[in-house]
Amino acid sequence: MTEKQCPICGENNACNVADAKNCWCMTVKIPQALLDEVPKDQQSCICTDCVQNYMKKMKTL
Repeated sequence: MTEKQCPICGENNACNVADAKNCWCMTVKIPQALLDEVPKDQQSCICTDCVQNYMKKMKTL
């Protein structure tokens, strides 16, 4: 797992940590419950697809 991989799905997370002010993750609220799903040894950014899928799943519950 690299810092460019989503720790949930393993796909590219489109992280732009070098320009954090302009990174997509600075414009969304990532639920704590989703952050809690990230293994402690794989602390990297969650991708937009996983965030969106989680939000959709929560709306249907």
